[in-house]
Amino acid sequence: MAADLAGAVRAGEWWDHKLVPILTAFYATAVLVGAPVAALWPQLLALLLAMLAGAAFVSVLNDLADEEEDRAAGKPNRMAGRSRRFRAAALAAPIAAGAAFMLLWRDDPALLAAYLAAWLAFAAYSLPPLRLKVRGLAGLLADASGAHLFPTLVAILLAFRAAAAPVDPLWLAAGACWALGYGLRGILWHQLADRDHDRRAGVPTFAERHPPIVAARVAALVAFPLELAGLGLLLWRIGQALPLLLLLAYLLMTLLRLRLWRMNAVVAAPAPRYFILLHEYYDVFLPVALLAASALAHPIDLAVLAVHLLLFRRRPIEVAQTAFYLAATLARRALQSR
Repeated sequence: MAADLAGAVRAGEWWDHKLVPILTAFYATAVLVGAPVAALWPQLLALLLAMLAGAAFVSVLNDLADEEEDRAAGKPNRMAGRSRRFRAAALAAPIAAGAAFMLLWRDDPALLAAYLAAWLAFAAYSLPPLRLKVRGLAGLLADASGAHLFPTLVAILLAFRAAAAPVDPLWLAAGACWALGYGLRGILWHQLADRDHDRRAGVPTFAERHPPIVAARVAALVAFPLELAGLGLLLWRIGQALPLLLLLAYLLMTLLRLRLWRMNAVVAAPAPRYFILLHEYYDVFLPVALLAASALAHPIDLAVLAVHLLLFRRRPIEVAQTAFYLAATLARRALQSR
């Protein structure tokens, strides 16, 4: 059962793109206050485990709540055919873990409220009678808040707490804008990608209710500007060159993919041969830049960088492969032009 429970949480689907931006917010806050990330390792480990519990809860809850709809749409569902005992265990295990962290942080009202709010947001998104998933804009906000906004606030508040530094309201607001905008883009992409399945199953999500262009415009004109404003303020407040230099490196890689491979860079709407703007920056370039910048002042943080790359190696490997093939394409075209 333990092996089956591990498979039921679908960690491969969210391990990198859900967890890394949250940990990045912790790294960035440590850099802001000048604290070595390695010195904060107990709180960093607590953050990772707390987010794992929440992500596992979300995966199981979504499968339980969507079982009939997934069957109607012809989508796989990991809870289908499972016994009541298995379902109860799959749901109880992450809830128990989450409750332990709520107990641990009971003396910090802001931190506790942010962590609890992430759980409540997803419960409201999935479970009747609220089931905000089928209530249009409210569903978008609930998912974005549960997946990114509140977890990011947890990471920032926990980093300030770990470093014994006062909470910076402007930094907290910038992190909230960045996370909410990024979260909105994420759920809009997911709903657009699942639109045909939701239509077959009769699930009226925001993207199913409206023409695809409406969801795409919400992503491009509301979510993305909010995200960029938050990101810009975060980078400005950090005041480090490495995150900006690696942003330029990411933008160069983006330009080369557009020019050499004729790929499409999208904000949220799926397209032929597409990639989503800034995903690799958040998953790879930014956390590496922050930990490397911290290591310049605190060499022990090289160990944190090594552990990070070990735990979240899939995306860095993909980026390295992309860079290699881009360089090979450039070299081949240079030889052909002679």
